[in-house]
Amino acid sequence: MEPHSIPQNVTQFEFKLVGDMTLKQFVYLAAGVGVAYLTFVFLAVRIPFLAWPIIVIFSFLGIAFAFIPISDRPLDYWVVAFLKSIYQPTERVWKRKGKLSSQDPLFTTRLNIYLSSKELAQRQVAQVELSQLVAAKASIPYNPPLPSPSQLEKTVELGRQAQSLQIKILEAERNLQQIKNQAGSNQDPKMYTQEAKQTLDNLQHLVKEASEVKGKLQEVTGKEVRPQAPKVTIVIPRPKTATQPTLTSFPNVINGIVVDPARNYLENAIVVIHDKDGLPVRALKTNKLGQFTGSTPLPNGIYTIEIEKDDLVFDVLQLELGGDILQPIRIAAKIIAGIS
Repeated sequence: MEPHSIPQNVTQFEFKLVGDMTLKQFVYLAAGVGVAYLTFVFLAVRIPFLAWPIIVIFSFLGIAFAFIPISDRPLDYWVVAFLKSIYQPTERVWKRKGKLSSQDPLFTTRLNIYLSSKELAQRQVAQVELSQLVAAKASIPYNPPLPSPSQLEKTVELGRQAQSLQIKILEAERNLQQIKNQAGSNQDPKMYTQEAKQTLDNLQHLVKEASEVKGKLQEVTGKEVRPQAPKVTIVIPRPKTATQPTLTSFPNVINGIVVDPARNYLENAIVVIHDKDGLPVRALKTNKLGQFTGSTPLPNGIYTIEIEKDDLVFDVLQLELGGDILQPIRIAAKIIAGIS
């Protein structure tokens, strides 16, 4: 089979002036040779060292643009393509929803998009919970009885007593915390034992009086008054001793045991450790014996520990690490009055 030539675009043709020379080739050749001739006439005698390089260059350019193709393309085509690539570079533009995103691509805004979507989802969940709470509250009839003047007077008096006891309890807790800090920083903490015992006895007496006052207040108002546990319980880390079981041999590794109100071990309880800025630094889960321990040490500082397990309630613990090997912290769920 004989080879067949590649089809040509016969609709685009150029006028041929002489033989196969087109008009464009003649213009290129005439321009190059013309500039070379004018340079020879006016500058060859006066400054030949400048004239002859110009003559040779323009003569060669005229011949090259007219008769020397590169990859079957004339030289002027490559010059135009080069200039376009320099001054009009290729740009890839992505259109998102009919809008150009070349100035603000998704790659640079993906974090903001994720945070905004997450915030929107949290707002929607909060609105649903709020609407459910409002609907549940509206469905419960509320007809509070009006108290008598004697009940109001007795309620005010009991409220003053409860406020006074609460202030004393806070002062006792503050004193106890100071004693614990002094005992932890001192090499011989035994000297603070007696003072700590007296403060604890005073604190227990105040708590007992506060419970009695709250009971009287409940009888007067006819409403259940639940004792509120402290929001944060401060735990003083103590180095391990020979008689205590240890879960780790590395310093600044928080470990402990979680139990329910009946002192049974809690499995799969979530333990979240936050730093002083409230950022979570560890998330642990208890084993079948209720034990949890971190895998790596934490830097020195103050941390808070939160426990989550079903419907149980735990105190939020505050712990200060100082480079010691810690003994296990025993964390027990609270017993809330009125909840079986």
